[in-house]
Amino acid sequence: MNKYWKIILGGIVLAHLFLMINLKFTAWPEMLLWPSLISRGLLPYVNIAIAHTPNLPVDLAFFYRIFGTGIIQLKVYTWLLILLTDFIVYFVVKKIWNQKIALAALVSYVLWQLFFEGNGLWFDLAFAPLAVLTFYFVKSRKFFWVGVFWVIMFFTKQTAVWFLLPILFSIKINKKFVFGVLLTSLIWVVGFWVWGIFPSFYKWAINFGIFVLPKAQGQVQLPNFKNLVVSVFPFLIFIPLFLKTRKKNIDLFFWCVAGSLGAYPRFEYFHFQPAIPFLAISTALVITEIKNLKGFLRIFIILYLLGTSYLFFGFFIRNWREGTRFYEQDVTDVVSYITKNTREGEKIFVMNWWDSVYALSNRLPATNPWVPQLSWYQEIQAVQDKEISDLKTSKPSVIILYPYSESGLSVYIPQKLYNYVIANYKLKEKVDGIEVLIPR
Repeated sequence: MNKYWKIILGGIVLAHLFLMINLKFTAWPEMLLWPSLISRGLLPYVNIAIAHTPNLPVDLAFFYRIFGTGIIQLKVYTWLLILLTDFIVYFVVKKIWNQKIALAALVSYVLWQLFFEGNGLWFDLAFAPLAVLTFYFVKSRKFFWVGVFWVIMFFTKQTAVWFLLPILFSIKINKKFVFGVLLTSLIWVVGFWVWGIFPSFYKWAINFGIFVLPKAQGQVQLPNFKNLVVSVFPFLIFIPLFLKTRKKNIDLFFWCVAGSLGAYPRFEYFHFQPAIPFLAISTALVITEIKNLKGFLRIFIILYLLGTSYLFFGFFIRNWREGTRFYEQDVTDVVSYITKNTREGEKIFVMNWWDSVYALSNRLPATNPWVPQLSWYQEIQAVQDKEISDLKTSKPSVIILYPYSESGLSVYIPQKLYNYVIANYKLKEKVDGIEVLIPR
């Protein structure tokens, strides 16, 4: 294996890329809208209401600034980030354990990363490689860098706070760690002050994102029994890991738990992405020792592998060549209509529909700041009043409205805003069932 490890490593990474290209991709609208607006000079938090910390949208904005905004660009950025994580997982595991376990961990990571809806860019995916590097610095006892990378994780997504559990479990309170946290936090905060976004950052990402949003009505979305069983099953690998190695690798369990806690309060498979590298490492540690397992443990692993094969088979059947989520035909038709009937850079308004329409059509929102049309945002005092004022000032020539439904997120109507639009705009035509409104 030592002789051919580069070929094996390259083959695994290329297989990962091949699978991502052919499986369903999720183009989250926010990953197009927010960075595209930032790349055009709008400030996060000041001009865009974002409840997340800024590292990912800002980094992606630089990418769009260089290569343009679009679905292809989003896919390329996402796949490069995932492949980078592949290499980080491999080299970290090789450094701490050995090459055999590293290759096994990489194979396991590829499969579980895809299974847990990893073929699409979201904040959880972005700090998975940072979590692995932080884990490496903990193991290497480089405590200053543990603090540095934990802060980078936090400014990628607030759920990084959960990783303080395994960090402090391993290193306790360490002066070098505290210094790394304080120094890196200071750099970020000073940067926010210089950029002129700190007050708005605190309003949206800290106060709203941490203390208000998780408790907002409709935010809690728990899994049904089937999804709960499916999401828990992969982590059963810790049973033989604990029985075989006793307390030696118990820290991996804590890293896995920390990486999984982002699935609350809104349960989605992709929120498990920060846990997947540690699940993969744990799986590799067990699988590479399977010949040494006997009795109950060997039977358990056989059943575990059968269950895993069943899950993967069903996943690939459901998602193979299924295109791009949030970029279906109705989205492309609406974008095409907007580009043909409005001017480039013109301000439009999109109601109850995917916000990626702004970015894909190269149009700007008619409201400033742009605020998501979800109840926990729109019911904040004065938000709808400000939007109505902006609409009166900007007078968009086109408003895109997706009819409100009787269930799901689109059941919510921002009533004051909706009443203004209906009173001042009329239906011109429909594009794939989406209403195009023009001034009366």
